[in-house]
Amino acid sequence: GGGPIAFVQLNYATPSAPSTSVSVAYTLAQTAGNLNVVAVGWNDATSTVSTISDTHGNTYTLAVGPTTGTGLRQSIYFAKNIAAGSNTVTVTFNQAAAFVDVRALEYSGLDTANPLDVAAGAAGTGTLANSGAVTTTSASELIFGAGMTSTHFTGAGAGFTTRIITNPDADIAEDKVVSSTGSYSASAPATSSKWVMQVATFRAAP
Repeated sequence: GGGPIAFVQLNYATPSAPSTSVSVAYTLAQTAGNLNVVAVGWNDATSTVSTISDTHGNTYTLAVGPTTGTGLRQSIYFAKNIAAGSNTVTVTFNQAAAFVDVRALEYSGLDTANPLDVAAGAAGTGTLANSGAVTTTSASELIFGAGMTSTHFTGAGAGFTTRIITNPDADIAEDKVVSSTGSYSASAPATSSKWVMQVATFRAAP
């Protein structure tokens, strides 16, 4: 968990059939002390996440959500101070959820004890999805954004790096690292559509 905040790796899963359980395996072995961030989206407004777990027994905590739009729902979870080694994350729903999109990312340099600072989520329509603003309380933080649409995202919001636009769902995960406290939001341009967008901020390791 030491050193500067840095993106390490990601993987995702986008099953086309309604699913009660979806697993995502990290491609590389994970590093002890790092942070996992998992964005879970699905295309209905009735299913809910029952559990999220992984093969190392890391504990996942809800950062924000579920945020519900028109036929869309998304949540962001995180696991702090993770164990080392090969790892697979599994998301289980209370019923078969439609067009599930799970994005699992690993970051280094985050606080291993209390990483989550603030979070927000919003739903709407149009060509620019926006999570709504949060005000951070620590100078050095990871600003993580995730969104889903009824069509597709075309890139990251201003100042953000695109980590993935999933295929074929075209949902996004993006981030940026900041060095001062302030008001931040996650946004991303999309073709005219219904959308859900969320932001979660995580403190750097002290």
